[in-house]
Amino acid sequence: MKQNMKGCMFEQPDTIRNVIFRAPEQVERVCAAVGEGPFQKIYLIGSGTSLHAAIAAKYAFARWLDAEVQVLTPFEFLYYFPHDRVDESTLVLGVSQTARSIGTINCVELSRKRGAKTVFVTAEPDNLGAASAHVVLDTCTGQEMVGAKTKGFTSTMAMLYLFAARLSGKALDLSQVPDWMEETFRQTRQEIEALAEEYKTAPSVTILGGGPLSAAAKEGGLKMLEGVRIPVEVYDVEEYMHGPYHCLEQESHLIFLVNGGAGTERAKRMIQFSQEHSNHVLVIGYKALAKEMDLNCKFLPLPEGMDEILSPLFYVLPLQWLSNDATEKKGRRPEQSRYPQFHAILGSKFMPKVNYYEG
Repeated sequence: MKQNMKGCMFEQPDTIRNVIFRAPEQVERVCAAVGEGPFQKIYLIGSGTSLHAAIAAKYAFARWLDAEVQVLTPFEFLYYFPHDRVDESTLVLGVSQTARSIGTINCVELSRKRGAKTVFVTAEPDNLGAASAHVVLDTCTGQEMVGAKTKGFTSTMAMLYLFAARLSGKALDLSQVPDWMEETFRQTRQEIEALAEEYKTAPSVTILGGGPLSAAAKEGGLKMLEGVRIPVEVYDVEEYMHGPYHCLEQESHLIFLVNGGAGTERAKRMIQFSQEHSNHVLVIGYKALAKEMDLNCKFLPLPEGMDEILSPLFYVLPLQWLSNDATEKKGRRPEQSRYPQFHAILGSKFMPKVNYYEG
């Protein structure tokens, strides 16, 4: 039986439990191969879902380690990054769910030649890209034979968090994350039918989430683009206030991600303004938010009280589910790529033995 996006999506709590169980062995093996630093520079490189997981991990590496931390796309790194900055004091993490992204593989190979310590972060360690680095960090995702990744995103984030914690000597407890995920699914289940019905006809969507939640916002936007296939824009609140707000109208569809972190007060003001000018505002936020302000829009309450760095691990779930169900309501399967041979034609990925982009 073929996998589908929704099935993989619901596996995420158990997948994270598996990551937690297997991570100590994985990160110790990586540290044995590349050392524990200290590294002066840490570069995370990836595309798509892998890039978004790297964006979330940046906040952990930057907070816990005394190093310059950058997230780069393969295009930027290969063609515009000053390669003379890559040296023996550099740790390069190439992130690719499938270890088939040619640009990421090329970046890792180049970094290794310049003396950097290199790690390939992937859910498929037997694929071609894994051999480009000194060592592989297996994300312990399990099989995910669909193009629109869900559990690959959250498992990659979790493993990168745990690796960052190990390098910094920090004890990081992710044991509650599966429970937060399950609670998020329960809350989403109550609203998903109406939301999917609404978003199947949305002309476009704007997703607002800053800080660590920028990763969840970008990944949710990618899922909408892959499945629902409508224009998506993603901003943090401050950037939305500097120009894009001019497009706000009654039929605008806006989704806010608010976790109670540093930017919450700014987000509240933008939510207040938006719900006065649009009939389609959805707030995905911490439970107490509804008591802190008047919400006249749709509100999806999520678990609260944790370090905001961990919030992308479950805030992305409603966006994944919305993308899946809105796509199905449009008469399509989220697993079906519009152009199944795209990567073969463009030379952007080594193709899998079984082309699961066919759906």
